[in-house]
Amino acid sequence: MQVLLAKTPHSLTIPELDSIAKATHGYVGADLSAVVREAGVRAIKRNMTGTSLKGVDDRVLYEDLLFGATQIQPSALREHLIETPTVKWTDIGGQSEVKQKLKECVEWPLKYPDTFKRLGVVPPKGVLLYGPPGCSKTLTAKALATESAINFIAVKGPEVIM
Repeated sequence: MQVLLAKTPHSLTIPELDSIAKATHGYVGADLSAVVREAGVRAIKRNMTGTSLKGVDDRVLYEDLLFGATQIQPSALREHLIETPTVKWTDIGGQSEVKQKLKECVEWPLKYPDTFKRLGVVPPKGVLLYGPPGCSKTLTAKALATESAINFIAVKGPEVIM
């Protein structure tokens, strides 16, 4: 991102760039260039309409890059059907123990990687949800993806090739 933004006026900090990098999983170089382009267009429009913050001019902001990332679909994941789930934990009744374990296994390592590293805890490589049809496995996975801000790719058993 630093290379792509080298010739673009911006006010992004290193932690903000790290945050953008974490939010653009599956994006290739061309996708990231498109994200920067979209962010630049948004900054120019903001400047032209006079809604710029005082002293910011037409510099690209963190919010502009986040917006650009929502406008560009990651190339590396185009062959898979990517859903943007809107299911929240509050949409699922009960299952508090399952919800908590999934948060600890998936969400916490993403939100607190430094803590895991400092404590020497290796997060799990994956989680397998199993059970009979209709027991809300997919709904739970969608809620986890929404709340953790991660991609959701539904895979059915016969689609898995070993």
